[in-house]
Amino acid sequence: MISFKVLLLNILIIVSFPILLVQGLRVRKKTLKLPEPTGSRVGCCHCVNNCVTKVASKADLKDDAQSKPPLTLLIVGDSAAAGVGVSTQKQALSGRLVESLSANYCINWELKAKTGVNSTDLLSMLQRAKPNSEPTVNSKSTPPLLLTSTQTLTSTHDFHTALECRAFDVAVISIGVNDVTGFTSLRKWRSNLMEIIEILKARYQCKFIVFTALPPMHEFPALPQPLRWVLGQKAKYLNAALLKLVNKYHGVNVLTLTLNPIDNSQSNNTHNYMAEDGFHPQVAGYQLWSNAVVKLVNEELDELVGKNSHVG
Repeated sequence: MISFKVLLLNILIIVSFPILLVQGLRVRKKTLKLPEPTGSRVGCCHCVNNCVTKVASKADLKDDAQSKPPLTLLIVGDSAAAGVGVSTQKQALSGRLVESLSANYCINWELKAKTGVNSTDLLSMLQRAKPNSEPTVNSKSTPPLLLTSTQTLTSTHDFHTALECRAFDVAVISIGVNDVTGFTSLRKWRSNLMEIIEILKARYQCKFIVFTALPPMHEFPALPQPLRWVLGQKAKYLNAALLKLVNKYHGVNVLTLTLNPIDNSQSNNTHNYMAEDGFHPQVAGYQLWSNAVVKLVNEELDELVGKNSHVG
């Protein structure tokens, strides 16, 4: 059924292409270009007694009441993952996630995101991973969540610089909007997502992967009609394909955000969460997004770290 609907949409796009092209060019020309926020894109939130300085066991962590279990977090994707719409990374998705999760976990985290990135770009970046110069963590002999003191964190703001190939417990992904605007085919979208999942699991040893569903582009205030409707339909079909694909994998989930009304106002609710450019989240939007990711990840953390408490 989806394939048939996609076919109809493609026919409509071809027929109305001149109108859509003009509208797209006008939107690109008039839309405010917001920069990516400043701030760190890699770090370690130290525990009360600092990060573990030796390979520890779960028994060691249990004996030390003040120690927090380590958790490695990777955030990748497009401009939303990069935090466009706010001024600092602390206000963006990465900062909000680190702040929330570090209450109970010692987090080693890294952000690798850039404006304009689509699923093909993300896959290419992950495939270029450079080997870790340090010995890899053997899941049979060392708890996968615990890093040795020699496993240092390095990163760069350049998305195209190779990501160090090391283990991440959780990967949070924001991708798809640029696939919609760039009219990535459904087949290519599925293929890219499948390879992204498999490379994260095999090369980066991810235990839990969270995709964020594409936003409701049919509600984007910066888009005129009929362009808004066409892109909204395209986003819905890519979302449907994403949801169907992740059901084939263990430890992979899709987060669909629900925009709760702000100030009890149901009207123009999307606007309340969006930045001045009409495309990206603002502070309230990133907070809502982070809260939802943390809630979803918390459902998996007990199994990942062998701990019977949730992040508050």
